[in-house]
Amino acid sequence: MQKFAQINMYILAGFWLAFVVNLVMPFGGSLGTGVLWAGMVFLVLHVIELALVYSKLKAVDRNGTSDIVAVLAFGILYWKPLLKK
Repeated sequence: MQKFAQINMYILAGFWLAFVVNLVMPFGGSLGTGVLWAGMVFLVLHVIELALVYSKLKAVDRNGTSDIVAVLAFGILYWKPLLKK
């Protein structure tokens, strides 16, 4: 299961890289629009997720800036293993 999470984190990192590149130099056609909308949806969902899980992260002393950015980027793939410990 850990290997699965690791692979998904790499995929998400690649997606966020494509999202940022699309913001700076928009992709042509529907690809650019799709990446933009998917990124916005992911970002909104991860902000909601952060709001729901922030108190739990604070309880395990993982509420720093890097942890917040990681939750916004990777969501449950980042915070679930932290709360299992």
